[in-house]
Amino acid sequence: MLKLAVLPGAICGGCDVALASLGEKLFELLKHYEIVYWPIIVDRKLQDLLKLDRIDVLIHMGGISTEEEVKLAREISTKAHVKVSFGTCSIYGDIPGLNSLYKPTEVYETIASQVDLRLKGETLGLPQPVEYSAYTDVVEPDILAPGCPPGDKVLEQLFEILVHYAEKKKLESKPLLLGDPESLCNKCPRNPKTTKIVMPGIKRLYEIKLDESKCFLEQGVLCMGPATRTICDYSCIRVNYPCTGCGGPVEWGSDSGLSAISTVASILMVDSEKRVLEEGLVRELGKIIDVVGLFYRYTLRKSLTYKLSRLHK
Repeated sequence: MLKLAVLPGAICGGCDVALASLGEKLFELLKHYEIVYWPIIVDRKLQDLLKLDRIDVLIHMGGISTEEEVKLAREISTKAHVKVSFGTCSIYGDIPGLNSLYKPTEVYETIASQVDLRLKGETLGLPQPVEYSAYTDVVEPDILAPGCPPGDKVLEQLFEILVHYAEKKKLESKPLLLGDPESLCNKCPRNPKTTKIVMPGIKRLYEIKLDESKCFLEQGVLCMGPATRTICDYSCIRVNYPCTGCGGPVEWGSDSGLSAISTVASILMVDSEKRVLEEGLVRELGKIIDVVGLFYRYTLRKSLTYKLSRLHK
């Protein structure tokens, strides 16, 4: 029987819940795998995992924010035949990746100022922080399972791959990015009937009564759908909320933030550019309060923009 370990890094717990939501399919996996480590599911200690010489499949969740998490990610990964980066934190850094805008010491001091470090008269030491990173910054995984957390589409694909690997002992390709290799817009239920989309301006959600049958962009609401890989069943869009981009870029290594910015630049008020002129467009773009938080909410750590900024430091 093959050995499977789930190693959490800096997580919120959503990925644990998502993987556990496989439900009865977990029992199908248990026909092929012994779960040697998964803190919320099995009563196995970390020292038991460290004693193992070999792990067939390692599923890593969350980002990396402490020295211990870096050490564990590297050490356990060297023992694993197949490494799965599970969830957008693990792959792209996700929302905590916005910490990269600050120095690690600034982040640490902010956290420490909100924690009571006293424990019965003694001092409680916090883990030694490092610059927040994605698992993919530390290890090259074989499978990338995006989502915050991964949804049914990605979970189903991962389940099939793990069963196939257990039976055939090989993967088709590496790295394998789960989801469908197309923009979320391609099959969006709000996909406009025309190829020429005009964004009339920029609106916040509270400023407009949305037409639930019409593209968000056509109504002036920013949506990351054009730059985001199809990893879900449009669950946000179906409840009248625009895509925020948790699936990451359409292709591994591309920059979803730049793609989204390019999309907005190409459709914003294109029917009235001569009237509003450059000043009008600048005024409209000024309504985007948090450019980084909007376009790079989930992917800042792995973006080309961030990598270029590091070159100039």
